[in-house]
Amino acid sequence: MIKLDREAIKAMVVEDWDPKDYAATKRDVKKLEMKCKKAEKLLDDIAKDFEKMHGGAPISHNVLYNNKNKFKDLARDASVLFSSWFDFLYEDGDYIK
Repeated sequence: MIKLDREAIKAMVVEDWDPKDYAATKRDVKKLEMKCKKAEKLLDDIAKDFEKMHGGAPISHNVLYNNKNKFKDLARDASVLFSSWFDFLYEDGDYIK
């Protein structure tokens, strides 16, 4: 039978942490935001280039059409992820020094 030390378990489960311990500087946040915007634009350009290279990637050619949509989805998903993170970051404020 295993003997449980309640205080040890409580210490593992309930940690006192301060978000400021993990906060980034405003400058670092802005740098990362600019990099993310560049990445969004690059992913969008890649999706457009793929479509242009393959003559619009018609629906009649499943492989091209599916990959075209995957590139577009990737660009859109990255945009949503980045914008939601930075919106949270600026609204919360605990993670910015």
